[in-house]
Amino acid sequence: MRIGSHRSAAGGVANAIREAVDLGLDCVQLFTANQRQWNPRQPSAQECADWFAALKNVAWSNPENHRVVSHNSYLVNLASPDMASRKKSIALQRSELERCEMLGIRLCVIHPGAHLSSKRSPQEKNNLLADPSKEELAGIKRLVSSLDQLHKELPGYQVFTCLENTVGAGTTLGYNFNQLALARELVHDPNRIAFCIDTCHAVAAGYNMDTTTSANATLKLIDHHLGFKQVRVIHANDSLFPCGSRKDRHAHILDGACGASCFESLTKVAAWKNVPVILETAKEGLFQGRNWDVVNAERLRSGGSVKSGVKSTKTKRGATHFSKSSAVAALFVAILLVFNTACKTKTLDQIRGDTPTETATVFRGPTVPTVDESILLSRGKSQIDSGEYDNALITFQEILQENPKLPDAWVGVGQVQALKKDWTQSESAYSNAAELDSGNFDAQFGRGKALQVLNQLVDCIRAYHRALLIRPDDFDANLNMATAYLQLDEGRSAIVFAEKAVKLKPDSGTARINLGVAYELSGKPDLAIAQYELAAELMEPTPQLLTNLLNAYAQSKRYREAVNAALLLVKLAPRANSYERLGWAYFRVGDYEKSLASYRDAVRIDPKHWPSWNGIGVNLLNAWVVGGKKDAFLQTSAKAAFERSLLQNPEQPKVAKLIKAYKL
Repeated sequence: MRIGSHRSAAGGVANAIREAVDLGLDCVQLFTANQRQWNPRQPSAQECADWFAALKNVAWSNPENHRVVSHNSYLVNLASPDMASRKKSIALQRSELERCEMLGIRLCVIHPGAHLSSKRSPQEKNNLLADPSKEELAGIKRLVSSLDQLHKELPGYQVFTCLENTVGAGTTLGYNFNQLALARELVHDPNRIAFCIDTCHAVAAGYNMDTTTSANATLKLIDHHLGFKQVRVIHANDSLFPCGSRKDRHAHILDGACGASCFESLTKVAAWKNVPVILETAKEGLFQGRNWDVVNAERLRSGGSVKSGVKSTKTKRGATHFSKSSAVAALFVAILLVFNTACKTKTLDQIRGDTPTETATVFRGPTVPTVDESILLSRGKSQIDSGEYDNALITFQEILQENPKLPDAWVGVGQVQALKKDWTQSESAYSNAAELDSGNFDAQFGRGKALQVLNQLVDCIRAYHRALLIRPDDFDANLNMATAYLQLDEGRSAIVFAEKAVKLKPDSGTARINLGVAYELSGKPDLAIAQYELAAELMEPTPQLLTNLLNAYAQSKRYREAVNAALLLVKLAPRANSYERLGWAYFRVGDYEKSLASYRDAVRIDPKHWPSWNGIGVNLLNAWVVGGKKDAFLQTSAKAAFERSLLQNPEQPKVAKLIKAYKL
């Protein structure tokens, strides 16, 4: 059995291969691009060259050996009922398959998606024997249609799309094996579809595997519905929650509810001898000085019989039900995890670095500097304070030449490179410091800040999370974590940290703005307005603050106040965007004359400002309609304004539809 792990591709996709081999693993899974972006970049020619060189160095060059697995983006939902959303998902999945083909990756794991119709109660158990419901069947058909389109657009591609089983949370598809089988059966080219079995997902969905009998029964169902030979990837994860919980929370091997029999059974399927078995367990910290991937791989190779001295979270191995007292204890442990990590929001559970992080971080002890090293460290810090960045860098490098394992020296290098705006080198130095001492706040926070500037937001959030485990009440760490989530448009996740930042520094206008944006993105405009207004009292209003306030007023339908905010915005920043906002606000309160004048001011400043041309067109069209459609000049002028807008931005179907509807 080939055992590997999901490893980070930060710094280049080839790094995932190097990490896996350094840990003694046989295969690897990775994200080939940022899994939280709708428009990820493709690897450069140099990155591809590094990738193939790394494959050659470890004798993994033959793609038919299936040493490498890609996991697609979390954003993709090929079963969405919304056409626009599904179109975006198809485009994103196409880019994923293109990268796989470019890199010679033959296996791409993908979640079947969600039908997004009526949700089941979280307490409702999965019916593992039932045919799909009407809503589920509709979702599966949309999934199949999306896959057919991808196959048609990418003929000849050799990568398998591996549909992964799920826990059945919300409206997700694929929680029972017959749903996965049906999807493959309906696809026009089933030879391009395979399956990925996740042990945590199977158990959490309700497939019991904690005894030899139950594990074998589940394997028979897999073979019956899917066929062992069509299972081309296995995700080996234990489940933090009991069988049938419908909760996707991964635990270390033998530390959860799956049972030793679950993992032992995997080793006995002859057809899976060369199938990549991928660990998606937490990476943070060490166990008795050893990397967790190494420990979990050892437990798998032993057929689930080696426990390595770790106490199980289950009261009794093999029990199918928890007693009331153990259930209360489990709930208490879960609550402690939430408060200790300070960020168990929905999004962090999904983002969670590259893999789930359900276990607490184990910090390594730092290397204590000698007296001479302390003197040099102090000198370097003084040089930073006096602006002698090059001299400070020389000082820290002098320390590292003698002692490359001193975290404080690497932190010093990171600080200097950050001040010099070399964020790539800064991140590398902070990363070295964090690797040597994961309990070093400055290393974790500095790395998070560098990654944030580099727009590597998923890794950035993970670094800030580690920093907050060390100093949960640090204002800057909470503020930056909130900002990172806002950069991902994840307002609900940002709220936790934005509120904490405001609590730590109530007089910070920046913190108030962050909290306002978080509330606004979460559909709470009145709360957002309160924060923006407080921010305006605490600091000089900025164009962005006024724009945020204006948008929140609009969301709350407080249009007269939106006009006042727009007037201040125009005064502070007399730009086309500002006048466009003012024109919009006037239109909402019915002052069409001032609205039209404001839009005209915007296009005088920027003749290519297409939103303002739309505003002019709408005002003229409105005047024409109100006047009984008698003034031909208003009609032709409205048409001309819309055409000017389309000239600058042709991708406006609503404008084109408006012209057609009114026969302009």
